[in-house]
Amino acid sequence: MTIVCEMIRDRADLVGTFGGSTRLWASGGVHDVHQEYWLALSGDSDVNLNLACSSSSDSAILAKSCLQPLLDHGKPGIIMLAGLGLGTAQLLADAGWVSIGAQPLMLLEPLSPERSASTGVRALAVDELDLARSVITDCFGISHASATTAIPDSMAERDDITVWGLFDEDQLVASVVVVEEDGLAVIWSMATLPGSQGRGFGRRLIEVALHDQLEKGATGSLLYSTEAGEKLYRALGYEVTEYIQMWSRPRWVLGLA
Repeated sequence: MTIVCEMIRDRADLVGTFGGSTRLWASGGVHDVHQEYWLALSGDSDVNLNLACSSSSDSAILAKSCLQPLLDHGKPGIIMLAGLGLGTAQLLADAGWVSIGAQPLMLLEPLSPERSASTGVRALAVDELDLARSVITDCFGISHASATTAIPDSMAERDDITVWGLFDEDQLVASVVVVEEDGLAVIWSMATLPGSQGRGFGRRLIEVALHDQLEKGATGSLLYSTEAGEKLYRALGYEVTEYIQMWSRPRWVLGLA
């Protein structure tokens, strides 16, 4: 079922904005964004850090601009189909790829001027990035190398990317990365330590980070949610713009579907 929220932005533009924000972790590899497709290939071994997305009804674009470049890259990855691109799924099925589900692209617009209590929440310094990497490693079960790809040291050189952290009794228990893209605050790597989940830390962290983005001129926020995170984001006011279909090769995602 497709849920359409009332919004100012075109749905296809949102898919492109999402693709643009992947420069956070793909700029060291292949990062190529076009109107009907984009590539974000980091070269990391984690399947979630090599993405190709097509929103075109033309199967040739899927084959030449997404499928072949991902195969040539030589690392596990995922092809995402959005909008009109959903109609080209048979090409992937015929090539032996499998659907591993669909996840929501979610928009919050406009941002609220209200701010949650900021106690314990602040932007992290470059020498604290490893703390955030440890949080996403524990939360998502990825390697430290993949966590370093997801939160690279190079982001410290940019003023349009910020890592936020929430500390509870001097321990970092939640972190999130915010990328400014097309006037939106795009959320990446939102994570709370397993033993600290369900205590409102994630909501408080995001609310403070988004208030900061509002003060910098952002008009809204965009994110690609996991199934587990969708409830939190809905509670914050995010609405689903569409469900993006994910495809991969069986041997790359065994146990992930």
